This record gives sequence, C-alpha cells and structure tokens, in this order.
Amino acid sequence: MPPLPLTSLLQSALPKLSASGRAVVSTLGCCNGQLSPNDVSQWLGYRTRYQLARVLRRDGLPPFEDLAAWTRVLHWLSQAESTGAALLQLVRRDGLDPAGAYRLVHRVTGSRWSELRRAGVGGVVRRMQDQTKARVWLNDAGRSIGDPGQHTASSRALARHVSPEELGAGVSREGAVVRRVPGHPCGVLKARLPMAGCPFDVAITAGGVAWVSRTRAAAVDRLELEPLRASGTVHTGAVPTRIAVNASGTRAYVTNQFAEQIGILDLRERRQTGAIPVSGHPLSVLLSPDRRVLYVTTNLDSLHAIWIATGQIMASVAIPMACTSLAVHPSGTRLYVPTWKAGWILELDAHTLRTTREFAIGGVVHEIVPPSDGLTLYATNEAGWLDALHLASGRRASLHFDSIPHGLALSPDAAVLYVGLLDAGRVAMIDRRALTPISSILTGGKPRRIAFDAAGRCALIANELGWVDLVR
Repeated sequence: MPPLPLTSLLQSALPKLSASGRAVVSTLGCCNGQLSPNDVSQWLGYRTRYQLARVLRRDGLPPFEDLAAWTRVLHWLSQAESTGAALLQLVRRDGLDPAGAYRLVHRVTGSRWSELRRAGVGGVVRRMQDQTKARVWLNDAGRSIGDPGQHTASSRALARHVSPEELGAGVSREGAVVRRVPGHPCGVLKARLPMAGCPFDVAITAGGVAWVSRTRAAAVDRLELEPLRASGTVHTGAVPTRIAVNASGTRAYVTNQFAEQIGILDLRERRQTGAIPVSGHPLSVLLSPDRRVLYVTTNLDSLHAIWIATGQIMASVAIPMACTSLAVHPSGTRLYVPTWKAGWILELDAHTLRTTREFAIGGVVHEIVPPSDGLTLYATNEAGWLDALHLASGRRASLHFDSIPHGLALSPDAAVLYVGLLDAGRVAMIDRRALTPISSILTGGKPRRIAFDAAGRCALIANELGWVDLVR
C-alpha cells in the first residue's frame, strides 16, 4: 500500500513542515483537496477550524481554502498529464461546476489552464512553493504529540510505565482466559451502535470492553458490550487505524497514520501518553507474544521491530506493498506479512526479520489471521477469494466469493472464520476446517475489521459508513 502520488508530491514540495502541518497536507492529498475545513478538523481531532488555521499559520502555509485549491489544481494537472484528459472532463468526473473550476485555477495560480499545462506539474509546484512561503519549523508551542523532540520524552515515559504484562509476566492472567472452554457466536445481529468518523479497527479486552478506532475523528472509543454503548474516548493523532492492546487491557498502541507515529494509549486514564515516531505513515501494528516488541509496517514499504521499553527501532526490513495486516505464528518465532497488490505472503524470522519463505498467492492479499493450530494460515484476497495456506507444505485451498473479501477473524474455538465482504455489506461465516460457507450476516455499509471476545460469545464488526455491529 504505497504512498498516494498526490500526498507524496505535496510533502516533497513542502518538506519543512511540522508534524501537524504534514498531517493537514496528507489529509488534503488523500482526498484530492475536496474537503472542508470542518472535515479536516474532524479528521485530525481539532475542536474548531480555528485550531486548524493556527497550524497553517505557524507553518507559513496559506489559508485553508487556498491550500485546498492548490491541492485540487495539482490533482487535476497530474491527472491531465497521466491520462491526457481535458480539465472539463476531469471536473465533470469530480461532479464540480466547470466554470467554477476554471475560475479557481486562475484565482489560485494567476494563469490559465492552458498555461499550466505547458508549465507542467513541476512548474506549478514551484509557483505553489513561492506563494506558500513554507518555513523551517523551529518550535511548536502547542507541543502536538507528533512533533519532533517528543520521541525521547515519550520513550522515557514508556520505560517508566512498562507493566509486568509487557515483560511477559502476565502468564497467569492469560492462562485464566485460555482455560475457559471457548466457543463462537451463532451469527445473529443483536445490536448496532452509531459511530461517526469512519470506524475501522476493533479490539476486545477482558471484562467485555472494546476499543474502536475512528480514522476520521482522530479518536479511539471505548465500548461496553453488555449492553452495547459508548463509555469514553481517547483522543489520538491523525487517522488512527490499527490497534494492538496488551494482555491486561491497560495499554494500547495505535497507528496514527498522518501523524507518522505509533500512539501510546493509557486505557485506564483514557489518554494518549506518548508516541513513537516512524518514517512514513504507519499501517499495521502487532505486539509480539512476550509483549516486548512492536512490529509496524509503513507505506514506505518497510517493516520495523520496535523495542517497547525504549521506543527504539531495533531492526527494519524492506517489504514491497506493505498493508494494514500482520500475523505472528503461535510459537512467536515467525512473522507473516502480506504484500497487498504484489500478491505474496512473506514468512520472516521474528527476531532478525530475515525472510525465510515466500508464498506466491497472486491477486491482492490483504488480511491474514495466524494459524490457531500452527499449521494453516488464512488470508483474504481482494481479487475475490479466501485462502487456507498449509504452512508445512505450501499447499493452499481457496474459497471464492462474488464480492471483495476484506476483514478476517477466527473464532476463539477455531471453528468459524468471519470474512467481511466489503462491497456487499455482509459478513460471511465460514467453516474453517471444510472451508465452506455456513451462513452470512447482513450488516449493510462497508464492514471493516472484526474481533471476537475471548470466550467466543460475541463478535464486534466495525463499519466504515458509521456504526459498529454486535453479533451473538
């Protein structure tokens, strides 16, 4: 899942922004400049558009409307150069008024569209740089969580607050959960809770508590499952995506994509207490079985192993087309990394990050779940199927769908796979051993990530169109 071309172009053109400014530019770039200041403020967790305006002023950027207009012009020009389409075609495709678009081009750049076509993207970028007067960031009085300089402080705080569970001493608690006889839900949709801000990932901890990331609200919400209700919010960096929670349910790590950091959340105090900066946008995050190491992929085609006690990157390796999924073998010695459109699943040594095997899957590999028996790895493929990969032999069996398989979760008793069918608005229930459909749950919308509680009594499904569903 490489960087979006427009976002990369903007960040290259404006290289000396604060972390807050980069988050604004990334947000505009991923939506081609077609967002309102209120929308961007919500994405980045600002209370008002005036906070957003202050960020732009501190970084020497133009007012929001002008920055969004420059972004839109660069989007149109890039599209025109790559496809040969006229501005009229591009504007109509975006559902905008052609006359207004021509006026916007002239207002922002001072030139006609034909002149911009001759100047090319490079020429227009230079004009934007001259007008934005972006300056070197020296100090941000607001001390936003993603700004440089906080890494050391957050690392010290993290070292002070490492819990026994993080150091692998939580065996008794985990053992208490494992000794229960797990099951799986019947597949009946029991409750729905509206949630704005595009719910994406979900994690369920002991005691019937769930945590849901909202990518367009810069927040992770706490939910009670019995009955299903919201019971608190943790404000994070921009675009929180994947969540990893420790064994005791007291701390979580979240990939704040546009803040370019891993947020450290104190779940008892319900606040982000620190951050671990990374290069690029972090996509997936995974805790090692001993809770000492975080594995993180980024959109710069990288996988990092981060020592939790210090927040330092211990090892890094290049991964083509890294995406928002990772899995660890039950032994803790091997990692499995899907490569999205490259169509591979890589097996890596969990300590050295050296690739030990490669499985050619084809298609668009996305979500993977670790083998409960240590033998079989399951993976959704956005080209239309689910794979069961036998790790010892490399053989695989596939189940095909008439929709896009995306989210994937395995029930605690290892009997049922839940597969989110993104464009069909339903979740398929699959017999894991026979790899055959059992039933389906009609959710509507766009079901994203799925999680089961430890006992297998229920599942929670995050839906990007604005709600979460509880299944019994």
